[in-house]
Amino acid sequence: MTAKLTAVQFGSTTFDYIVIGGGTAGLTVAARLSEDPATKVGVLEAGDWDPNIAAINLPGLAGSLMGHEKHDWGLVSVPQIHANGQKVPQPRGKGLGGSSLINITLLDRASAAEYDGIEALGNPGWNWNEFLKYFKKSETTIPTDPDHAAKHTLPTADTKWHGDSGPLLKSYPLYFGFGQLRERVMSAPEELGVPSNPDANDGNKVGVSTTYVSVDPRNATRSYAANVHFQANSHRDNLFVLTSATVSKVIFREGTSPLVATGVEFIHEDQKYRASASKEVIVSAGSLQTPQILELSGIGNKKLLSKYEIATLVDLPSVGENLQVYVDDHVSAPVVFEIDPQYETLDAAREPGAAASLQQLYQQRQGPLSAPPLSVVAFFPSETFMSPEQRQKWKEGALAAMQDAPEGLRKQYEVQIRRFAAPSSPEGEIMPVPGFLPALDLKRTPKARYLSICTVVLHPLSRGSVHIASADPQAPPTIDPAYLSRPEDLEVLLAAVKFSLAFFKTTALGDVVRKQLAPAPEVAASDDALRDYIKETCSCVYHPLGTAAMLPKQHGGVVDPELKVYGTANLRVVDASILPMQIAAHTQATVYAIAERASDIIRGV
Repeated sequence: MTAKLTAVQFGSTTFDYIVIGGGTAGLTVAARLSEDPATKVGVLEAGDWDPNIAAINLPGLAGSLMGHEKHDWGLVSVPQIHANGQKVPQPRGKGLGGSSLINITLLDRASAAEYDGIEALGNPGWNWNEFLKYFKKSETTIPTDPDHAAKHTLPTADTKWHGDSGPLLKSYPLYFGFGQLRERVMSAPEELGVPSNPDANDGNKVGVSTTYVSVDPRNATRSYAANVHFQANSHRDNLFVLTSATVSKVIFREGTSPLVATGVEFIHEDQKYRASASKEVIVSAGSLQTPQILELSGIGNKKLLSKYEIATLVDLPSVGENLQVYVDDHVSAPVVFEIDPQYETLDAAREPGAAASLQQLYQQRQGPLSAPPLSVVAFFPSETFMSPEQRQKWKEGALAAMQDAPEGLRKQYEVQIRRFAAPSSPEGEIMPVPGFLPALDLKRTPKARYLSICTVVLHPLSRGSVHIASADPQAPPTIDPAYLSRPEDLEVLLAAVKFSLAFFKTTALGDVVRKQLAPAPEVAASDDALRDYIKETCSCVYHPLGTAAMLPKQHGGVVDPELKVYGTANLRVVDASILPMQIAAHTQATVYAIAERASDIIRGV
C-alpha cells in the first residue's frame, strides 16, 4: 500500500528528511519533524499498513503475530554453538509500527543508574533526567477506573514520573489472567526477597510490579506507532509514507568528507528508485537491520564490504558489532507447572467454544482479549538469587573477560562488574505467565490449568554481531547473538531458573501446585541437566540493541551523541541499536524516548 503518493512520485520528490523504517522510532521522528508545515518528511517502510487486523489491535492477542509470514521479518540466528546448535528466531515487526505492532505492549523503564551510565560512557545529555523528560513527552497516562484500581491495588500515576499529554496512550491492564491467584503471584516473590515496587517507573527498578501497557483502555485497543504517529497525522500535507519499499542503500555526494547524504535508493515492486533529501537521512530500521543498511551503503568493516564488492566509503568496523540480547535477549528458559484446576488461567481461553464468550466480554472491555497476557514482572539483584560464592566466581570470570577485550568493551565490563554487586541493580527477571508456556516437546492437557515463568538474564557478558551475508538488500542479514558464549551467563541463568522453581514452593503458591512439568523434576535435581535444559530451550525476549552503538569512535562507537554516523555529515541512526549497553527493562518505552529526544536534537530544540 502507498500513502498519498506512488513510488514514482516518492522518487521524484525532494524531501527535507527521509526516514528509513516506519517503526517505533521512525514514525515518532517523522511525526515530530513534520509538525513544522514547512518541513517535508518522507518515510520508507518495507512492510504494509494494516490498521484493521484483530491480532494487532486486540491486546489479548499481543504477540500472536510473531512468526507471521507477513508481519514478522522471520529473521533467525545462525546455529548457536553454546546453546546446543539452536537456530533461535529473532522476531521483528514488519509494517507501519514496526515491532510496536507485534510486541506484548509492556511499557516500562530501566533504573535511573542505567540511563546515567549511558552518559558516563561518553554521551553528554543522555542521562536519567533527560530520558524522563522524553518518556513523559511521549505518552499520555489514562487514569485507572477507581474500582478496578482498588480491587487490584493499582497506584495512581504520579505526574512527576508519568506523562499526560503525549501521543502514545498507556494504562494499567483492564484484565489480569491470574484471576484469584493474582494476589498470590504478586506476593510469592516477596517471600524470596523481592520487595513490592508499586511503580517501577521512578528510576528504582528492583521489585515486583504490575506493568503499564501501551493500550487505550477506553476502547481496549493497542496504542502503537502506526496509529498515534502515522494515522493521527496522515492529514498532513508534508508527511509522506511509502510502504512495501525496501531501502537498498543511502546515496552520498561524491567526493565529500565527511560524507554528505543526498538521498536513498529503494526497491518497490521489483523496480529501483531514488529519492532525494536536502537535509538529512535518518536510519530507523532496528538493531538487526540498521547495520545491514549501513553496510550496503558502504559504511562498515572494509574487509567485509570488500568480500561483497561494496565500495568502502567509511571504514567503520564497529557497525553490526556489540549485539546484546537477553538470554531470553535478555536469555530465558521456561518453567512450567500444572496447578489446581479450580483456578482460572488463560488456558480457559484456548478451549473449544471459548471464542464467542471471549468476544462478548471484549465488547464490554472485559476478559482475556482486553489485556495482554503478561502483566506482572519481578526484577531483582544478584544477591537475591545467587550465593556469595557464585557471585565471586562470576566476578572472576568477568575480570578474566576484560583482559583480552578491546578498550570499549572493557569499559562496558567495568560498568557491569560494579552493577552486578549493587543491591539496586536488577540482574535477573521473572515474568509469571497465567497459563501454559510450551517447552521442548511439552504438550498441554485439555482442561488443565498452568502457571509458567519466563526467566531472564538482564546483563549478559556475551556479545554478538549482525552483518550482511550478501550485497542483495532483500537477503536477510547474518545474526549471531552468541548466546551463552561467556560461561558466566549460563551460570547466572542457572541460578535464575532455580529461583523460578523456588517461586512455586513459596507458601503463597505451594498449595496450588499439582505437577512440575518443565524442567522435569529429575532435570531440576541436577545442575548439569539443568544447564543442558537451558541450552535446549533458551530463546530471545526480543530486545536486541547495541549494533550501532552511541560511543566514542575509539571505544567501538558507530554514532556520536547527536546520533550522527561517524564519517558522515547528515546521516543519523535513531532506534535501539544506538544503546551501548543492555538495559534492565522492556525496550519499547526507551525507544520512544530515544526518538523523541532525537527529534529535538535534529530540530535544534
